Amino acid sequence: MQMPTVLRVLHGRDFRFYWCGQAISLTGTWMQVMAQGWVVTGLSPAASVLSAVNIASTLPILLLSVVGGTLADRHEKRRILIVTQVGMMLLAFAMSALVFSHQIALWHIFVLATSLGLVTAFDLPAAQAFPPELVRRDEIPQAVALMQAIFHGSRLVGPAVAGVLVAHFGAGSAFLANGLSFLAVLATLLLIPDRAPAPDGTHSRGHGGIGAGFAYVRREPLVGKLMTLAALTTTFIFPFLAVLLVYYVRHSLAGDARALGTIFSASGLGALAGALALLFGDSRRLRLWLWVGVLGCGLAVLGMSLTHRLLWAVVLVTVLSFAMSSLMGRISQTIQHVVPNELRGRVMGVFAMAFTGLMPYAALLLAALADTFGFERMLQLGAFLYLGLAAVVLVRVPIPTAPVAVAQR
Repeated sequence: MQMPTVLRVLHGRDFRFYWCGQAISLTGTWMQVMAQGWVVTGLSPAASVLSAVNIASTLPILLLSVVGGTLADRHEKRRILIVTQVGMMLLAFAMSALVFSHQIALWHIFVLATSLGLVTAFDLPAAQAFPPELVRRDEIPQAVALMQAIFHGSRLVGPAVAGVLVAHFGAGSAFLANGLSFLAVLATLLLIPDRAPAPDGTHSRGHGGIGAGFAYVRREPLVGKLMTLAALTTTFIFPFLAVLLVYYVRHSLAGDARALGTIFSASGLGALAGALALLFGDSRRLRLWLWVGVLGCGLAVLGMSLTHRLLWAVVLVTVLSFAMSSLMGRISQTIQHVVPNELRGRVMGVFAMAFTGLMPYAALLLAALADTFGFERMLQLGAFLYLGLAAVVLVRVPIPTAPVAVAQR
């Protein structure tokens, strides 16, 4: 049976191995995210503590992701990933042991969260820059889309599995399962050989220092505008889905745990659908895809500020998650396709800083606005600011003269 055109990138042995290993490992990661929140809220009822743990895990990414990108450009990404994945595995096992032994305390969680952030700062740029080296250049958009799909697909499966494990065996079992899940990606990395230099010489070691990634972003109008759009989405949209959705369900919808589960499921399904949408289209319609994503994000948040009904909230969260997933995926897809191989690690380090690193601080800003003006007013203010600022950026986004090839239907 012939594989659909959009999935033919999986014919490549190395990418297929890496993709399968990441699918297992990311499921374990989402299990740990759910279990860590459960443990933190059990140790302290203060929501600020949960936010503080989030900041502890992402501050190193904000500060060091560009350093990690520089390292990825100068050394074999596969070897970097082996080291970082082992580090993450050991941290998961340490958390599991502390929880099972009933010795866990908040300071343990802060130390381990910060340590995980340090490892992630070096893992994330390499992990994002590695898949394009496993495929042909014209297959990069499909490869990025499939990586996005397993990220959001595991977001659906991981928390559900973790819930069952926590209920029957305690939270330590979810951390243990995450630690074991790293064995899958480590096995695939060991089966993939080091990358030889490409015939065209594009796989050369990165030249220049840490600033080379920033210099490239400033120099290239398309990449610079896309990075700005990513930062705006991180500031005004992503914190609502990542941090404040629980508050929305509890206070705006007056919902219970079942309502929260329904909302999270809707968010995961929308995000997965948005990631799969990346498998279609090309750069000649890039501005249209970006407009759809921006309008979907802004209008969905605005709509959520106006409703207190669970059914409408489920629909709007699905739209919001679809729009944000497709928008951020399209940005990542385009950047990874146009950036030279020797700079991809550093540029993706800048992208990690603009996306993952900024989010906790943007969440604190939006929470402060909610405390000052009310949650619904905060959503409305954020939506209008986002739509206005994003529109200014979008009208100036240059469209690549050469299509960014994506598999056809």
